Amino acid sequence: MMTATNRLIPISVADPSQTGNARRQALALAAHMGFSEVRQGQVGIVVTEAARNIAAHAGKGEIVLAPWHLAECSGIDVFALDAGQGIADIARSLEDGYSTAGTPGEGLGAISRLAGSFHLYSVTGHGTALFARFFRDEPGQASPECDLPFAAVSLPVEGEIVCGDAWSVSRAPDRSVYMMADGLGHGPAAAEAAQEAVRVFQAAPHLPPERILSDIHNALVKTRGAAVSVAEILHKKAVLNYAGAGNIAAAISSGGKTKNLVSMNGTVGHTVAKFQQFSYPWENDPLFIMHSDGIATRWSVEQYPGLGTRHPALLAGVLFRDFLRKRDDATVLVSRL
Repeated sequence: MMTATNRLIPISVADPSQTGNARRQALALAAHMGFSEVRQGQVGIVVTEAARNIAAHAGKGEIVLAPWHLAECSGIDVFALDAGQGIADIARSLEDGYSTAGTPGEGLGAISRLAGSFHLYSVTGHGTALFARFFRDEPGQASPECDLPFAAVSLPVEGEIVCGDAWSVSRAPDRSVYMMADGLGHGPAAAEAAQEAVRVFQAAPHLPPERILSDIHNALVKTRGAAVSVAEILHKKAVLNYAGAGNIAAAISSGGKTKNLVSMNGTVGHTVAKFQQFSYPWENDPLFIMHSDGIATRWSVEQYPGLGTRHPALLAGVLFRDFLRKRDDATVLVSRL
């Protein structure tokens, strides 16, 4: 299972202290998760360099720290997002000593060496998304199964401490299941509903999506309710089964086309006309995208050249950067098998 409480740290060239704040938060999170002192230091270096790059080259942006757990694996995903001028020559930018801002030019090279997994997407004039994944175990000790082609960003609306959105994942060799819940409104009561949905899902992820959704509905009667969706991917059968109620958006992107999935109207835990499961083909190395209504729905993968073939974390970061509504909790999850 993977669950996360994320942290967002704004970065601006006008406030150099924000870079130090990002570093301190990253170090504290790594220590809390049981990273060794060496690994804590590496996380701190990467976050510092990523924040400095944002300030120097884009002027402003944000760092998102996303901790995760999956079976015996744990780690921290670092997103560095900006809407600045972009990187004209990514290959050269990764070379030590190369800089266009009068800095030592060691940032991206250092990040790529220290991170367990590193990916970068940039379009000239439209900004940059950087993703670095750190495993709690030392390099070489983490299982390859820990580095899944999957990532999520999940953050509360500004002014709230807890997030009213929640998500969870169950993965097996022949089957992957994804659940997302958006508690009605935001704040502690919304978070209570969303976390109850996670609890029910994690108790029986082997059930079909329609049954999981029904069980969550029964459990959420005592809460304010939520929008909830469940997706099941059967790897060998190449089928995705989906059941949802409320305004969680979900889509499959494949072959240059995006297919939106069908959810029923209603609020899980209160009033849902009926639960219905729909099946879709899972072919041609597709991406699965799921997000709460804190992310606007007017996006398309095709508007970002080449992004659909890259690591799913980059798409998650770009959608969060470009389509955040800023008036509700926001969660976006992207996966590729």
